Order: sequence, then C-alpha cells, then structure tokens
Amino acid sequence: MLALLIPSAQFAWRCRHMPEFGYLHDDGLFFVSAKSAAAGSYRIESLPEMPAQTKFPPLYPLYLSLIWHLNPHFPQNLDLATGFSFAVLAACLILSWIYYRGIFPESRSWILTALLALNPYMILFGCRMFSEIFFTCWVLAVLLALRRPGMQMAILAGLLAGCAYLSRTAGIALLISVPAVLIWKKEARRAIVFAAAMLPAVLGWMLWTRAHAFPSPDPTITYYTDYLRYEFLNVDRGNIGVVVWKNLSEVLYGMGSLVLPKLLDFGPVKILTQVIAVAMIAGIVRLVRRGIAVEYAAFALVSTGMLLVWHFPPSERFVLPLCPLLLAGLWTEGSRLAGMLKTALRHRDAGQRVVARGFAAVVVAIFGIALALQFYVTFFYLQDSAEQKRPKMDELRAAYTWIDANLPPSATLLSYDDPLMYLYTGHRGNYLPLMPRWWYSDDWPSMIGAYKDLDSYCRSRGLQYVYFSSNDLDREMGDDLRHQIQRVVHDEQGLSPLHSTPQGTVYKVN
Repeated sequence: MLALLIPSAQFAWRCRHMPEFGYLHDDGLFFVSAKSAAAGSYRIESLPEMPAQTKFPPLYPLYLSLIWHLNPHFPQNLDLATGFSFAVLAACLILSWIYYRGIFPESRSWILTALLALNPYMILFGCRMFSEIFFTCWVLAVLLALRRPGMQMAILAGLLAGCAYLSRTAGIALLISVPAVLIWKKEARRAIVFAAAMLPAVLGWMLWTRAHAFPSPDPTITYYTDYLRYEFLNVDRGNIGVVVWKNLSEVLYGMGSLVLPKLLDFGPVKILTQVIAVAMIAGIVRLVRRGIAVEYAAFALVSTGMLLVWHFPPSERFVLPLCPLLLAGLWTEGSRLAGMLKTALRHRDAGQRVVARGFAAVVVAIFGIALALQFYVTFFYLQDSAEQKRPKMDELRAAYTWIDANLPPSATLLSYDDPLMYLYTGHRGNYLPLMPRWWYSDDWPSMIGAYKDLDSYCRSRGLQYVYFSSNDLDREMGDDLRHQIQRVVHDEQGLSPLHSTPQGTVYKVN
C-alpha cells in the first residue's frame, strides 16, 4: 500500500506550498471557514458582513481548523495543510482497497486501488483543501458498515452517513439511496434505523442554517451562504431542460475524464471520453445485476440525478466520490469486451478475425494512451501546472503587500480572489459571482454587463476599492470574454486607479 502512495506523495511534497491555492475559490473559503472555527465561531470572516457559514457544513472545516490550532500563521501553515490533505487521500485509498476486497478477487482489488492512486484528479483534489475526498472516505465507511448484518451495523452506517452529510450536503443522497436498497432487500427495519441514525445530523444542520441565515436579497450574499436559494435563482421551469441537457453532457465528460484526462478539450476527444463514461455505467449495471455494489450504485444514481439539475456544470471534481465505483464498472465492462474479442479472434471466418484484430488494436490504443496520459499528468503535468500559477501568486502577494501598507485597515475590496485577499491582508470583501444561468443560456452580454457600472455594484455592497488583474475570470471563461471584460473595467469611469503592477490594478471607487 505504501508504494501506491508514491504518486500522490511526490506531488504533495513538490507542491507542498500550494502555489495554486485559492485558484478554484472554494479551497480558500474552506480555509477561511476553518480559521473561524479555530477561533470558536463558524463564519465567513472574509466577507464584510461576516455572515455565519451556512453553505458549507462544518465537519471538513473543523478538520482543517486543527491546522490553525497547530500553526496560526498564514501562508506558512499551507505546508501543514498539504500534509492533512494527503492523510485524507491515504485513508481514502485504504478504504477503497478494503471495499474492493469485499467484492473482487485480491489481485483485481490491488489493480483498481493502483488505478485510483495513479489518477491525477484523485491526487490533485486529494492533496488540496477540497472536501470531495474527505466526503468519499465517509461514503466508503458507510458502504463497509452496511456489508455487515444486524441492527447495530445499520445504526453505525447511519451515524457515518450523518458525518458524510456534515462533510458535503450531497450526502443527502445516502438518506434516499440506502433505505431504498435495504427495503428492496426486505430489510425494512434496518432501513428505518439507518434513517433514524442519520436524520439528527441532517436536521441539526438544516435547523442551524435556518437559525443563522443572513437575511438579504443580494445574489452575492446568496452565492456565499445558501446553496438552495442560489439554485432557485439559476434554475427554474424556463431553463430546466437546457440545464439537464448540458449537465448530462458535462457529467459524462467528467466521468470519462477520470480515465482520459482533459488535456485536449475538443469535439472528437470529448465524444470518446463520454463513450468511456457510458462503458463505466454499463459495467456498473452488470455489477448490480450480479448483486455487487448495489448500495454504491444506488448512491451514484441519486447523486448523478442531483448533479443533472444542479446550477453548476458537474466536472470531474464533482464525480470524484463515485470514482472507485466508476473504475470498477469500467474494469467490468472492459473484461466483458476482452472476452468477446478473445472469442472473435478465434472465429473460423478470417474476415471476422481481421475485424476483431482491428477493433482490439483500437481498444488497446485508447486505453494505452489513457494510461500514458494519466502517468504524464500525475508525474509531470500536475506539478508544471501548479508551478505555472506561481507567478500569479507572486503578483498577488506583491499587490497584497501594497494594499496592506497603503489602504485603511477597515477598507473593503472587490477582488476575484477574496479569500486570499483576506488571509494575506485582513481586508474583507467579495468577488462578483457570474450567474450560472447565463452560462446555460450562452448569455455572454449579461456576463460582460455584470462588470459594467462596477462602481454602482461596489457601492451597493459597501466596497470601497477594487483589485482587478489580467488573470481574473480565468476559472470561468475563455480568453475572448475575459479580454472584453478587462477592457470594460479599464474604461470604467467610476473607478480611479491608485496602484498598478504588471498584471493588475488597485482602483478606488469614486
């Protein structure tokens, strides 16, 4: 097992300072929430209003809060955060191996665990402060507890499911899928005690968020504090069809990308990646027909249904909790395909053998390339990508140093990387969320329009300054739209430039 940790360990060690920290925003908010939890509260301290953290459930930030207790100095504690994240990834691999051993021969269990350990997305999000791998550990623990008969194990599984829900609210899928499977197996009493054991965590978090909700119609505050309200702002009867259709394409793309990493994002490769996802699903169906991994498959079905109607495209990060099952499904379908090809290669008809050889060569080439890409991404690309973000971080730190030295301590700012702004300078603020409904409807004018009249937006939010860089919006849109928005901000009459660096400018709101 230690040998399987080498790929992730080398990445964690080489990039232990997290040069890409905050790039996807959520990791920054997790660490800000963890800082608050370490101080005895649970707030989004980086926002001017400092509302209670009612969007992210508390278990993962509580885990990260241990980092702040051990080393309260940022960014020096990022090294420690890498170690904490790596420990969770190691636990996930161990739990996956135990789960596989219960349904597959030992040799296959080791192979599937090795594929997980080599997977670049498992490594990337497992060595950084995102909750998906932490959540996956709890899901696997639930599934392992359910394997054992008896009421006590059903209660334990329910308690573990409550922990999964308190790690990610997506864990609510367990409250639907597990009792359904247990009832289908004619284990109604176990279904009841499972649900009864999980419900206190679900109801407790719902009641806490309701009691601490920040009353504001502001979409920005809604984005930061309330998943459900933000869902209703972006998905309704008018666009639900488009949302489901685009999300279906993206969820298949995300699943297949766990095998064929997203290095070449264009049509034919995307279609091939989605075909791999379909093969994964077909293999899972075959496992279920044999009575294998039924609880995991039911959880995956409910989770995927939730992703299809969700207000954000479900990339590979959001399907990571299904990765152990998806790889098992792909192996199963691949084994079936190999058996069919083996039979065809022995066919008495020469034409049939030629076709079989050609098809076998294509299949071997596809999966050979996929393995080579995974190896390349894991051992080279991940580190290079992280290092490429180091200049951006150096630029940000230079701007933060000027802001810290020259702006009043109470100054608030609009900043694309607001958690980083707060952690480095103590200045509060927010970024301007672009509504997902605009992406689903290809409404590029609305995206650009959000940055027009930026001074009015800042005044409505009580923000006195703006820090805008040429790297802003790179996690949300392509270069053409980014450049258009950069010109809009540069020409904004209501903003006065105070300080410029090669990549960004600090503005004062007039």
